[in-house]
Amino acid sequence: MLAKKIQVITTAAGIWMALTGVSLAQKFTDIKGNPYQSEIEKAANMLVVSGFPDQTFRPQDSVTREQAISMIVDGLNTLVAININAKPKNRVQPFLDVEQSRWSAAKINWAQWNILPEETATGNFRPTDYVTRAELLGFLRRSAELLKAKLGKETVLNATKKTINFSDVSGYNQQLTRQMSAYCGIASPVNEEGETFAPDQPAKRDYTTAAILRTINCVQNDPK
Repeated sequence: MLAKKIQVITTAAGIWMALTGVSLAQKFTDIKGNPYQSEIEKAANMLVVSGFPDQTFRPQDSVTREQAISMIVDGLNTLVAININAKPKNRVQPFLDVEQSRWSAAKINWAQWNILPEETATGNFRPTDYVTRAELLGFLRRSAELLKAKLGKETVLNATKKTINFSDVSGYNQQLTRQMSAYCGIASPVNEEGETFAPDQPAKRDYTTAAILRTINCVQNDPK
């Protein structure tokens, strides 16, 4: 009989890891010295992200909107059980450009009525467009609120750090980045240096991974 406490994990790989205690995280060959190295490795251990057959992570690759949703859903699933085949509580018109045979369709459908900002709830999702850093924050803010609600916590994202006033952000994005910088540093400067956020630039795999991990950890550690 196994003496270890076996955690219920929804993937076969995760079950194997829980039984053996062996980490399945790849030893990525291209993240040494990356400012997000430790977060990438932690996220890989949690099976939130994975690398490529050549043992690379490709941290500077831009992330598409469907890839971002897939990564976020996998991240949320580490805290609460996510049924991507669940039906929406209210009538929702599926995105016009997401075929149901698409690899990401189920996750996008679930995200449409759970975590996507209201302005993206109808019409086209543009799954292969790159997700901007500001769009990623919008997804993650709603994700954090959803996670807190499912865990029986208040949905307010209380500040845990000093707010950052980025030098290149204005308008709606200013309120978003200020809030998400104060919430466990989910919004942070490009490569963790300087005062710029680059809200309209494509989110890279390294920052996307770190931002998702910070969201999960912040919700998990939030006592309220």
